[in-house]
Amino acid sequence: MTELIRFEKDGPVGILRFVQTNKRNPYSIAFVGELVAHLRDAEQDDTIRAVVMTGGDHFSSGGDLVGFQSEVAKGARATSEMVDKVHDGGRAAYLFRKPLISAVCGVAFGAGLSLALSADIVVAAEDARLCEVFARVGGCPDTGSSWLLQQRAGAGVARMLVLTGREIDGRTAKELRVVEECVPAEQVEKRALEIAREIAPHPMFGVQSAKRVMRAAAECSYLEALDIERDAQSVLLCAHDFPEAMKAFSEKRRPEFKDR
Repeated sequence: MTELIRFEKDGPVGILRFVQTNKRNPYSIAFVGELVAHLRDAEQDDTIRAVVMTGGDHFSSGGDLVGFQSEVAKGARATSEMVDKVHDGGRAAYLFRKPLISAVCGVAFGAGLSLALSADIVVAAEDARLCEVFARVGGCPDTGSSWLLQQRAGAGVARMLVLTGREIDGRTAKELRVVEECVPAEQVEKRALEIAREIAPHPMFGVQSAKRVMRAAAECSYLEALDIERDAQSVLLCAHDFPEAMKAFSEKRRPEFKDR
């Protein structure tokens, strides 16, 4: 089986390295499975004090539209269950008890952007390409982005990025408060590791408690947002335009949407 994510240790810092770089690290069911397993192991390893997620040249191109088609073809129930499995990745990252930092270079689209935003801190390259791509393919936000983006950037900015499907670079993302730090691409991983090492010496129970308190103070309900997204996205995946977008992606052509 192809390895999609490699876990490395750099002293007290764990590094989740997405390694399917030739395909820009698609967010597939298999990817989610490896992500959940690595996060579980990192959480149980007391020598790991913080974790950095990185995709190298590209963080993640988003949902595996080719791979999802076989499940969508089975109908609404199978589609809903598939979306829930996809959500397991974001759930695991968001609920990870230790500090989690995203190092974002290249593309972070759709579910890939959602995964980046599920971390506590996001460091982006100045020329990174971030996009809530769902509107372009006839879908709605999923993998937690409807909630995560509003928490970071506010409702107005979130609606603008979601409804337009606009691509922004790392500098703009920093200005809009979508990410916390923006540095040249060659410094992204280094900077993320610096932040992780800055956190690592602190008492871990206190850090974990602080993270839990900060999240609780700011939240309405992330899990409710996931359920809302799953229900809406499951309908859209079985409708006209999203399946057409997936088929066009497979056939390397422009989609022919019916509901413009």
